[in-house]
Amino acid sequence: MGLSIERASLLSGLGLVQGIVERRTTVPILGHVLIEPNGNTLTLSATDLEVGIRTQVACSGKEKSLTLNARKLFEIVRETEGDEVALTSLDSDWVELKCGRAKFKMMGLDPRSFPAMPSQSAGKDSTPAKKQLKAELTIPAAVLAGMIDKTIFAVSPDEARYNLSGVFVESNAPGSVRMVATDGHRLAMIERELPGFRLETGAIIPRKGLSELRKILDEGGDAEVRLNLEGQLAYLKRGATEISMRLVEGEFPDYRGVIPKQSRYKITVKRDLLFAAIKRAAIFSSERYHGVKFALSAGTLTVSSTSPETGEASESLDVDFKSEEFAIGFNAAYVQDALGVIPPGGDSTVELGLSDDVSPGVIRTESDQRYTYVVMPMRL
Repeated sequence: MGLSIERASLLSGLGLVQGIVERRTTVPILGHVLIEPNGNTLTLSATDLEVGIRTQVACSGKEKSLTLNARKLFEIVRETEGDEVALTSLDSDWVELKCGRAKFKMMGLDPRSFPAMPSQSAGKDSTPAKKQLKAELTIPAAVLAGMIDKTIFAVSPDEARYNLSGVFVESNAPGSVRMVATDGHRLAMIERELPGFRLETGAIIPRKGLSELRKILDEGGDAEVRLNLEGQLAYLKRGATEISMRLVEGEFPDYRGVIPKQSRYKITVKRDLLFAAIKRAAIFSSERYHGVKFALSAGTLTVSSTSPETGEASESLDVDFKSEEFAIGFNAAYVQDALGVIPPGGDSTVELGLSDDVSPGVIRTESDQRYTYVVMPMRL
């Protein structure tokens, strides 16, 4: 009895499941990883009941299924030396682990108590409206990764606003896919052409599940991936790893009315210069509100912040602006988040769409004209 696993492969597999495991939970089994040997492979599974991930790792030997504390196991495998990890089950769910000259004994839990992963069968028990949801998103992994990167940061962290706790996916027109995220203060939207794709009713993919899905998109494998949406479930398989998640229930707000149809002023500025100016100005912004002021005058955009307790900062950039002077305040972090997902470089520019000091600002970029970011102003 006993399993032998290559340490590097086990470490990689455990690294993938870490994001799912709950750090604080009243259900101890949710802090464990399920290890299921099957011939020359073993399956590592983790779930928080809403999101589940499963990946396979090569092994040799025979052993029964077992569970171990996922984070402790990861730390042990990461810190030990040696090429092989040996796992051997003992009495009363105890497990012995050896790697190099180090030896550990860990207390496991009964694998029969490990909960079921979110599955297609779960989606079939959903409400009638959700039963109609069925779509397959076949898309290059790099394209999907880019769409996630440009929207996920705008998802609301407030768990009470459950309908804003994920990224909304829809087909705005046949042959296209759109992703939208908002927290009520800002909105990120991106659209890509996808021949043959159609989604009559949109779906909200939870942030946690989408974040874990994003990680496996960087793994090797086919250039294209298939993200399936069915009932109340989204699932994707890439290589030896698959992830499934329950979709967020509720209606996503009507975001279209938030996006200004046009802006009075359109100011083009170098992405790198603006990003750096905001970063420097934000040094003296309020720790609570993180506000910075954009002041426009003839040929100049001045980014500034003031704190009565600590000091003030300002930096001017050359822009093509010839209208009447005005100023508007924004949360510095919100603008930096948008600029952060736009590729840097000397030729990278952004277009700021502004109207007055109380209207939303719009950020677009020439390098990706199907990406739109809207941020609400703040009074400073």
